[in-house]
Amino acid sequence: MSTPPKVEIKRYRRFPGWDYSRGASLFITISTLPRRPLFGRIMAGKVELSPLGLIMRESLEQMPRLNPGILLFGHVVMPDHVHFNVHVDAGLQEPLKVLGKAVSRFKVYTTKQAKLMGLVGPSPIVGTAPCVASGASGDGRVAPGLLWQQGYHDRLCLTREFIDSTERYIAYNPLKWELMHGAVGGLWIQEPLNAPCLDQGDYWKGVGNAELLKGRIVSLRVSREVRTSDQIGAVVARMKKAVERGYVILSGYVSPGEKTVRDMLCALPEARFIRILPSCLPNARFKPESRYVGAFSEGRYLEIAKGNDEVEFGRAACLDYNAEIVEIANASDGGLALYWRADGVHRLGIAQPSSLARGASSGTAQPSSLARGPLSGVANLSCDVQTVSERKGVVLP
Repeated sequence: MSTPPKVEIKRYRRFPGWDYSRGASLFITISTLPRRPLFGRIMAGKVELSPLGLIMRESLEQMPRLNPGILLFGHVVMPDHVHFNVHVDAGLQEPLKVLGKAVSRFKVYTTKQAKLMGLVGPSPIVGTAPCVASGASGDGRVAPGLLWQQGYHDRLCLTREFIDSTERYIAYNPLKWELMHGAVGGLWIQEPLNAPCLDQGDYWKGVGNAELLKGRIVSLRVSREVRTSDQIGAVVARMKKAVERGYVILSGYVSPGEKTVRDMLCALPEARFIRILPSCLPNARFKPESRYVGAFSEGRYLEIAKGNDEVEFGRAACLDYNAEIVEIANASDGGLALYWRADGVHRLGIAQPSSLARGASSGTAQPSSLARGPLSGVANLSCDVQTVSERKGVVLP
């Protein structure tokens, strides 16, 4: 009996686990080398394109005609980069090759036009040193013959909401540029944030040091029942200990106890902390509260928010907000989600035992030294915490 032929299974590795033959929507960014502002300037929140910038825009708009199977949606040419949303049709034999060819054709054509304008040096000759290209930034030294950085940055858009968010981002990107490069007292809004502890199906924005999301996170909620100076002082002391052990503190800093911890974190030079907002960050200009300016400038603070829409902060929104705080902490490496009530501290959810939650000698998981207090179960917790757990599938210890 003859052996049946082996079926070859195509595996597309750019985003492991996604079958691009089903179709894909992608948010793509390509930047100049080394971020030379050759395509125009931003004036009053709008792009004034240079002659080369006009060619960039026209070339982007020709992409669907020249590359069957590729659809172009929102796009913008910025002074030193371009953003565009594309959809790769379902059923293509080699979808990533089709996408790669489209991007390559765009880059080759626009580089040729930049050379004709004298904005990029001649093609490299083996054994020669790099040249200095007209219009270069910094010290001006660039690889000869190159307009673009190698490759392209892409983000797979998994939901309609995510696609709509990237479309809005493209639309107001000139305002973001003005904020980052020229607005006094403003800060750059980073989006979409990409961190292991954030649900990648959601569209997250942030202002500040996004690297803090890669640290060990302790999330903090303090009930308004915790109101005496001794009770709040105990919370502050535990959070200071967490800072000393290298944890990043995450909270909304809403209740009196949380606000007292916030003031300690602002004043403590080694403290790293994140504030999660109950509603979206603004789409253009962002000005931090004065208490956070020092921490922002020192790179030890981050503000994050989900989505692009204003949220009315009712009970349902409050429950989702509290659940996000728990999930982010427990999704971080060695994180803890803590909730202080008048009867002590409770740990919410179950993460892998961290160094703060292990026994000193046996290695058996024990209540963290940051989480002493009643940990016996749901009965010890308030109704709102139970509801959060039911809504989000959090298992209480």
